[in-house]
Amino acid sequence: MMEDPQWQTLRSEVEKVVDLVDSPLRLAGKDLNWLRVANPDQLLEAAVVGAGSKSEAELDPFWAATWRAAIGLDAFLARLDLTGTRVLELGCGSGQAGTAAAMRGALVTSTDSVELALKVAKLNSWFVHERIQFRQLIWGQEQLDEPKFPVLIGSDLVYDPNLFPLLEPCARQHLAEGGRMYLSEPHRQTGDRFSTWIRQAGWKTIEHDIDLNDERVPVRVFECWL
Repeated sequence: MMEDPQWQTLRSEVEKVVDLVDSPLRLAGKDLNWLRVANPDQLLEAAVVGAGSKSEAELDPFWAATWRAAIGLDAFLARLDLTGTRVLELGCGSGQAGTAAAMRGALVTSTDSVELALKVAKLNSWFVHERIQFRQLIWGQEQLDEPKFPVLIGSDLVYDPNLFPLLEPCARQHLAEGGRMYLSEPHRQTGDRFSTWIRQAGWKTIEHDIDLNDERVPVRVFECWL
């Protein structure tokens, strides 16, 4: 990956905006070097510079954080046979869940509202590039021009109840009949609110607790279907 000129060119493009650092990460049972934003404050500065020309969704700096929920979702995906399955990742951030799904044999479309996030995720998933593609998707404003997906995934998307009315119709637009959506979050109170809200919106749900053996509360995965 480091020797690929296209990868190097993309990294140079990203690092004109933010500095990246390599950090260890274990996904799908393999140890990886994962690119993270070295100084998240740079994203806030970039958001200020871009304010006025882009929407709030396109400037969201929270994608760069390391979300424990993504590790829990990766552990949950180990229970599924994703070989050859088309998977849509919502809110990919730096790309952990989508990359994990691609490593497990899925054909992944990873989406985010933030172009910079998509570029970082593309860098991180370069070694499985034949099984993953990246598209910008702003909930409530856009819909992908692709067949619906049998599996939707997302990590830490339900931290803000104001996003529920945008996430739900987006999921409904893109989930194939009989499909499943898997959303992970670290047992926040907002997750409890989502549990009630999504049922009231007409979805059926099962909740799975994923113990990461780190002496912290398990990660919760909502399995949702229509």
